[in-house]
Amino acid sequence: MVGISLSAAAPAHSIENLRKYAGIVVDAKSGKILYEDQADSRRYPASVAKVMTLYVLFQELQAGNLSLSTKMTVSRHAAAAVPTKLGLRAGSTISVEDAIKALVTLSANDMARVIAEHISGTESKFAERMTATARAMGMRNTTYRNASGLPDGGQVTTVRDQAILGIAIYQHFSQYYGYFQTTAFKYGGKTYGNHNRVLGYMGAVDGIKTGYINAAGSNLLTAARKDNRHIVIVAFGFNSAASRDEKVRQLVSTYLTKGRQGDYLQTAMVPVPGRQGNTQFALAQPRKPTFAMPTPMPDFRLAQLVAANGAQPQVAVAAAAAAPVLPTPVPTDLGLAPAVQAANVLAAPTQAQPTYPNQDVIGAWLSETYNLGAPPSALGSTAPSAPLLPPGEVNANAGDQPVDLMHSGSVTQTAEAVPAGAWIVQIGAGPSEDSARAMLSDAAGKVGSLGDFRSYVERFEKNGQTFFRARFVGFGDRNAATAMCDRLKDQDLACLAMQG
Repeated sequence: MVGISLSAAAPAHSIENLRKYAGIVVDAKSGKILYEDQADSRRYPASVAKVMTLYVLFQELQAGNLSLSTKMTVSRHAAAAVPTKLGLRAGSTISVEDAIKALVTLSANDMARVIAEHISGTESKFAERMTATARAMGMRNTTYRNASGLPDGGQVTTVRDQAILGIAIYQHFSQYYGYFQTTAFKYGGKTYGNHNRVLGYMGAVDGIKTGYINAAGSNLLTAARKDNRHIVIVAFGFNSAASRDEKVRQLVSTYLTKGRQGDYLQTAMVPVPGRQGNTQFALAQPRKPTFAMPTPMPDFRLAQLVAANGAQPQVAVAAAAAAPVLPTPVPTDLGLAPAVQAANVLAAPTQAQPTYPNQDVIGAWLSETYNLGAPPSALGSTAPSAPLLPPGEVNANAGDQPVDLMHSGSVTQTAEAVPAGAWIVQIGAGPSEDSARAMLSDAAGKVGSLGDFRSYVERFEKNGQTFFRARFVGFGDRNAATAMCDRLKDQDLACLAMQG
């Protein structure tokens, strides 16, 4: 294993502002750079770090050390993670497969810690393995300090390095790649939607991972596969998820047709960590490639497995030199059906401004009535909104009595994921859920910074009629909520700041 020095890492609180745009588009079949801008500039990965967490987990699955049904225990350290998180208590357990889905949809920080501790014993040891794995693949400018992507001044990467990872996780683990296409995840009576709003765009975008911390901005590592082409897109450093997603759509639209059709060329093959060989990767172009074996299973877990089913200890790292030279296989086309198209509801921003300094985004929450709908509109076109019912206007089905939709009504279905005491900005209400979501999308379009906050719809009843309030949540305090209301009112939008 490549040695990683932790002493040089900056303290977790030493976070400089790296919220600057950096982007790259790579042809995954040839290794050719189709587009780049600040591709080698240092950036924070935020939750995109979880892609490497999953890569290491997939190594363990492929090696037979874990199965999708393996139960992992939640430690106090994992349970103490700040949101986004699944919220399991210390001592509870979760299957590997559910943890995977929680990472790719909810971006659950507690589940990243659960995975790290189960595999390496501690999160810091797991981060060392993440870094060693990255270096073995040619990601020479990447250092990981934790499994979740939560703020740490020593946890840095480049979009070029992340493009290598985006290609590698498909090449090396095509059997697990489909998890990145998960659009919604049900657990504990709730349904969590995928943060990747570009998922399904052009019938080609097939997943990977979003990320957000204050110092990094909104990040996205994604890929598009269509018409026997495969490109990987990385875009970091946006002030809102909406602006990030628009840029990525433009990049996909521009460069997907320029990708190679046919086989994956040797120049695009990413070295497999632990496998000896001469394979170079065109993106990294290291003078002397290094290879790292996955770290041995921690003694405490190895002993448990041996006692349970007679599992044998892993071969020592030194034995790798005697391993036969194996060619890196060309990945087969999974033949997966195109990703389920993003629903109209996903057009409304759902990422939230962190409640804690520099914490990751709050997870999306969707009601049990959430339905997948039509694919996103093409660039430059927007479907017309459903008729909206402004506050105070009379509903045609409610007689002559006006209804104050901003303030009144008994709630019959609440957004359980909204923390008690959270500050909320309400922009109006409508006669249907679609109309309320259209309000959210319209407001986010007029005030771009709303893309950093989570939107949701709350159903309520008044005078025997059902209405749907359109709300954003995640404001740190009264001042932040009222300041946003002032901006919305400048755009002639209704607004009410309140505490949940």
